[in-house]
Amino acid sequence: MTTVAQWVVILWGVWLIVVSCFMLARPQTALRCLGKMASTNLINYAEISLRMIWGIALVLAAELSKFPEVFRILGLFLAATSAVLFLVPRKWHAGYASYWSNRLSPPLVRIFAPFSLAFGIFLIYAIV
Repeated sequence: MTTVAQWVVILWGVWLIVVSCFMLARPQTALRCLGKMASTNLINYAEISLRMIWGIALVLAAELSKFPEVFRILGLFLAATSAVLFLVPRKWHAGYASYWSNRLSPPLVRIFAPFSLAFGIFLIYAIV
């Protein structure tokens, strides 16, 4: 099970690296995507489920990582906040995503992109 969790963490790191490139290349489109988060039940529950899977994977893979306590805390945080989001009305979650997609500017999205890149690289480094 820990090997599966390790691969989930690696794939999450790759995902964050791809997202950072997307944010740099197409910040306006990235904002539109953000605005669509939680817009349907399928998107909402898929997003929350992936977040929960990532959190559980971090907890399960913590002992294999270079930073077990960081993985454990981050994983528990992701899992707990995912559980809360399952209970929050979808419209509230969608409203929150829409709020931020309307307030962030494309240049700001580009500024945030390196953080996604760095975190993706960190996850892969920490687990390999």
